[in-house]
Amino acid sequence: MRTRLRPYQREALEWALRVAELHGGAVVSLPTGTGKTLVGIAFAEHYLRRGWRALVLVPTRFLVEQMAKRFRYEGFDASMIHSGVRERDWSRQVVVTTPESALSYLQQRYGGGPGAAERASREFPVVIVDECHHTVGRDPFAQVMTYLQGSVKLGLSALVPRSRAEEIERYIGPIRRWDFAELQGKGYEKPYMIAEVYEAPFRPEEEAVYAHLYRLWLEGDADSHFAALALTTLSRDGADALLDSAARPTAFASFLRSAVLGTPMPPEPHKLPALESVLSDYEGNYEKALVFVNRRCTAELIGRRFSHLNPVKIVGGREAADPRARRSLLEEARKPETRLIIATSAGDEGIDIPEVDLLVFWSHVSSPLRLYQRLGRALRPAPNRIKYAVFIVTPGTRDYDALPESLVALAQEGIDVSGIFDDVGSELLGEGLLIARKVREVARGLGVSGVAGEALLGALAQSARVRRRVMRELEEGARAGAVYYFYDVSEVYSQLQAEIDDGAAEVYIKLGPSSRRYVAKEEAEEAEREHPESFSSAPLCFDPLRDLRVGGAPGHVEHALRVELLRMVARGAAPGEVAAALHSLAKEAPLATVRWRLRVEAAVLPVDGREVELELLADYGPFLARNLRQVEFALRNTAALWRLVSGLASDSRGIGLCDRLLRARALQAAG
Repeated sequence: MRTRLRPYQREALEWALRVAELHGGAVVSLPTGTGKTLVGIAFAEHYLRRGWRALVLVPTRFLVEQMAKRFRYEGFDASMIHSGVRERDWSRQVVVTTPESALSYLQQRYGGGPGAAERASREFPVVIVDECHHTVGRDPFAQVMTYLQGSVKLGLSALVPRSRAEEIERYIGPIRRWDFAELQGKGYEKPYMIAEVYEAPFRPEEEAVYAHLYRLWLEGDADSHFAALALTTLSRDGADALLDSAARPTAFASFLRSAVLGTPMPPEPHKLPALESVLSDYEGNYEKALVFVNRRCTAELIGRRFSHLNPVKIVGGREAADPRARRSLLEEARKPETRLIIATSAGDEGIDIPEVDLLVFWSHVSSPLRLYQRLGRALRPAPNRIKYAVFIVTPGTRDYDALPESLVALAQEGIDVSGIFDDVGSELLGEGLLIARKVREVARGLGVSGVAGEALLGALAQSARVRRRVMRELEEGARAGAVYYFYDVSEVYSQLQAEIDDGAAEVYIKLGPSSRRYVAKEEAEEAEREHPESFSSAPLCFDPLRDLRVGGAPGHVEHALRVELLRMVARGAAPGEVAAALHSLAKEAPLATVRWRLRVEAAVLPVDGREVELELLADYGPFLARNLRQVEFALRNTAALWRLVSGLASDSRGIGLCDRLLRARALQAAG
């Protein structure tokens, strides 16, 4: 491992290894934000050195991506498998997956007859179960563990409810809890609030409606604004809110009735089971929970479902307008027997209930100002008390896209979000996945990997307005890391040769959005194999980053990065090294974006006794700096374009930097 464990992590690891050897498994319960992931990786490493393989179960696709990347960062060969991944490699040294995907694989491979558990345990002799408090009843976690009874097991959780302890011990092993007091003086500083994310995926009916609405928005014209509103309402609030909107006497309701209501949808919102899990998982760790929603109908439904928590609803109307009624509500909310408060936008400001210690954002907002207003007094530290902020989000939708800004706003207030934005980072799994799916569909229809921008627009866009919308979606998909793009070097060469053959003395080539080839991130490696001339790992001995722009990062960070990049370019750093330097931005600015331009000016090309002057501009980005693989993909394409031009040019006022740097290094070496 590259990362050194802190003293308390080492203590937990040694206990887990000792107990697992005796009992076949162990459960480590460390508070949220203390780095349980590293304990799990170190546990796996102990057995990987023996040549064993490890299966790592995590509850969400978001965490699959994050955990697999952390294993890779620490030096292990890890695959990531979930419902959004097309190519599934179960043969790697470490397989990180959701329990649903693991259960499907084990059922298909081993069935349920005699000997199935023994054979499955031989395939995966080590199992790491993250968020193992789900390993009860008929949960997929528990069903997977019935196949892996003979494996060495490690469970990880911040919250192991006493009511579930006996069953979890039966599936995994003995439980050892560390509280904050035990961690003092062992390398851990207690935060006052910790953030966590719970995923609430759509059910099949809602997923079909969302895909239909997305197509209406992306490719439609007249009612696209209504489709956009419906997408946000469904993903952020739920099907009940969409049905409630459809029952009103509005133009939006008419759109919903004609476009959506032909497809049956569940009457209850898809986020309700996630909220049940939150309140159950945190039982014993909170005295009073505050749930923020956008719609009154959602508040009413939650109030009915959790009546045993004596809920109080602050939902606007007469109570919000009448100061006495509002005071009465707040007094009711402060009573010890009231364990749940449900607030709409009417409760954004002025909720003065310091004893709230669990904040749940059902309908979260991306505006930091509104976020602070919603947190109110509950955001402030309380002596000797840890508070929790939980976001319930819908993966694969714009609801997920609103999450990062909220998390960064929390981090700026000193709230621990390290369990979400770790040092390695992760692509965003928001609505960019839908445009990536469109790119994949068009590419397969044309039989290509890397579909040209114009071909993509021709397949999706019929009007100038829709073309602009598609391009914006492609830009956002590329920023988030769901869509990659590159410039086809062979096409650039063909364009250059065509103009030279026509007798041009000057050639100007500008490469932008419509010149790109787009590819879904899952198919990036395939695109590299099919277009090898468009990617190079050669040293970046030019200055592709003189036009580098960094967004979302403090000025001093950007300055330090520029200095470091110039040093790297001067010594001939490879694209991967430069990408890693850009990736380091995410440590201080998780939402930092990078963009650059390859600018070749006045390059002189010798052609049959004459000279042709070439000017080439190629734009890249913006990309999230933490998307290491995507940034390296683009830098390797930048390097390939540079090699094409520098290989054709005999002398150049615009590209001489490479030669100057090489000579400088040679002189330095000689001196």
